[in-house]
Amino acid sequence: MPLPLPRHGRLYVWPPVAHTAGKIISQMRKTGHEVVNNASLTTIYANFDIETLPAMMQALHDVLLPEEARDTKALVMDQAAEPGIDDIAHVTSISAIHARIGASWLVDVLAESRLRSVFQPIFAASDLKTPHAHECLIRAIDNSGAMIAPNRLFDAASSADLLFQLDRAARAANVRNAHAAGIDNVFINFTPSSIYDPNSCLRSTINVVNECGFDRSKVVFEVIETDKVYSVDHLRAILKSYRDSGFRVALDDVGSGYSTLNMLSQLRPDIIKIDRELIDHVDQDIYKQAITSKLIDLAKQIGIEVVAEGVERQEELDFLLDRGVDFVQGFLLGRPAPTRFGANAR
Repeated sequence: MPLPLPRHGRLYVWPPVAHTAGKIISQMRKTGHEVVNNASLTTIYANFDIETLPAMMQALHDVLLPEEARDTKALVMDQAAEPGIDDIAHVTSISAIHARIGASWLVDVLAESRLRSVFQPIFAASDLKTPHAHECLIRAIDNSGAMIAPNRLFDAASSADLLFQLDRAARAANVRNAHAAGIDNVFINFTPSSIYDPNSCLRSTINVVNECGFDRSKVVFEVIETDKVYSVDHLRAILKSYRDSGFRVALDDVGSGYSTLNMLSQLRPDIIKIDRELIDHVDQDIYKQAITSKLIDLAKQIGIEVVAEGVERQEELDFLLDRGVDFVQGFLLGRPAPTRFGANAR
């Protein structure tokens, strides 16, 4: 699907069953669109302009079941032409197009490069005053200059089938923003489900790293939403691509479930970040203490560095330091900020 949506074009629809096709044709015609139905190819299409497309998509959203909207494939063309082989990559769903129209603000954010970064310091256990690195956290600003929270960004991107575009833009923005802030040792988040072919999808990020002159050994790519990884083989290929390019890799939220622990032997990351739920009041919970201690011990045995994130209380920090954690991160030590830790103090 083009980004942003064209002012004039053609919408192709491939319904899963005849019953769904009937509802789609009826609703399209009710909104004043001339519909062509090629029954032999189970293809429906109608020309549109940007003023009428929202009404058409809302009408379809109102009549289709969520499953029908999700399973009905759709393609937006920027001209009244038949799809070609190059258009296959843009095929999405009725539900995604409807969501994208509702998330037009996100399309504008991406088109106008309105992504910003905040940086949370990560400290070595041996030095709690000078940050060892910073995790780059993406934010955005709306057209009035107000901050857009990351959960709103990624929820909208997921619904509108824009996760690939947002994740790629966020990686590039975080690298550039860290460089501008004078930060040279960074953790950059990425979502594995947004990367299809590692070598091609990661090329743009690597180009930005080169453009900014980063030492690749000081750039850590951090897997987020590890629990949502459906193919460990695919994730392993992504991590291999990063490592082959000279970067290091980290797994986030380790300890949040059996799956993340099971992945350690298969993915062999350079760094693991212990799930913040385990860190919360770890000093008062013998179960959390046992799990956290074992994770740290296990990581040391196999040569993996450990970051404990979400440290908000001195007692949690004391426990972690006593257990030999390598790095700590959390509000107790430093909150995310648009500048390098301590920069405002100088």
